[in-house]
Amino acid sequence: MSVPESTAVARTAVESLSVPTVLRRAASLAARAVRFVAFWLAALLPFSYLPLLATGLAATHQFAFGGLVGLNAVAFVMGHSHNTE
Repeated sequence: MSVPESTAVARTAVESLSVPTVLRRAASLAARAVRFVAFWLAALLPFSYLPLLATGLAATHQFAFGGLVGLNAVAFVMGHSHNTE
């Protein structure tokens, strides 16, 4: 005795909307968004170093400049696996 196709399709649709599946998909989408932003932040943030170094603000605001360098390092690590497919 086989299950009618419409019942099998309905069961598959319900299973694909289960809470763990939805949460897994949401987490995957959020992780992709974080990797995307981190990748581009790591790529573009070094361009902010040049004006700071040229105007001497990097010497007077060493903590802020160190924070930018640290942020760049974190963004580099987090965005490293962006678009590796």
